[in-house]
Amino acid sequence: MITYISNLAEKIEAFLDFKHSLGIRYNAPCSHLKSLDRYNYEHENIDSLSRELVEYWAERYATRSTSQDRSWLSSIREFGRYLKILGEKDAYVLDDRFKIQRYHAEVYLLTEDEIQTFFKECDQYVQRYSITCRPYVLPALYRFLYCCGARCCEARNLKCGDVHLEKGYLDILHGKGNRDRRLYLSEELIRYLKAYDSKVRGIFPEREYFFPGTKGGICSSTTISANFRNIWLRAGLKRDGRVKPRAYDFRHHFACANIMRWSAEGKDIHSMLPYLMRYMGHSSLESTYYYIHLIPDFFPQYRDLTASAADLIPEVEKYEV
Repeated sequence: MITYISNLAEKIEAFLDFKHSLGIRYNAPCSHLKSLDRYNYEHENIDSLSRELVEYWAERYATRSTSQDRSWLSSIREFGRYLKILGEKDAYVLDDRFKIQRYHAEVYLLTEDEIQTFFKECDQYVQRYSITCRPYVLPALYRFLYCCGARCCEARNLKCGDVHLEKGYLDILHGKGNRDRRLYLSEELIRYLKAYDSKVRGIFPEREYFFPGTKGGICSSTTISANFRNIWLRAGLKRDGRVKPRAYDFRHHFACANIMRWSAEGKDIHSMLPYLMRYMGHSSLESTYYYIHLIPDFFPQYRDLTASAADLIPEVEKYEV
């Protein structure tokens, strides 16, 4: 058993207890935290995770590393985020200078005004073209992405047999990483999808996919992305920045909206993240933690987000049935 000896020991142990309480083994990162702990003990032995401490340790650790592997960064970054969430504003989250860069599509965080404007235009846009099913499918599909934070490919592949509106849920089967999950729906979304399903069933009574393409088969990814772009521009929304909004950004909005709502309600974010992780189909909490890291940069735009996001994820008890 690893023993921590610096003035950060109590906080490191609490962080590890939190990880273990979520069922995360977290064995390898213990040695990295032990290295940071010993470095702190041998130098100033402070009780806060300062920028100076973390960067001096990281520079030393990086020069001693014999490979391109930078997995040791993750545990130190998570430790910093953990302390920040607990209210330690000065806790330092290690930046990307030591990190082997991976590709991450940049995020466009949709504002509530943009979302309302988008859907208003969407409902008008689909009426301008006499294309089979489009007046029903696109508005419903985009609302599903917005309300459930699903991936676009999951919406495309969703089959009628996996949608159980009378019971208030649907099943995402063979999602990313071949993971299955059940999504409980808000009452408002259930009513909307029931009305939608009734209309589409009249056009394609034997359809396989819940959000079909114009010929009744699977809806193409191009249909989702191209129409999102067209609706966005027709709504007069700006798309001239370095980061362009996409239909996938409904997923980012969903995650951030729920985290912000829980924060406003005074809920323990740590205890809620596993629910968000499972609802969104993340393979680990690391992916879910990403949104906590993301939110502070966009906080002014998201300050008023919580009211409209109240029903995005149903109450926790439903997941425990």
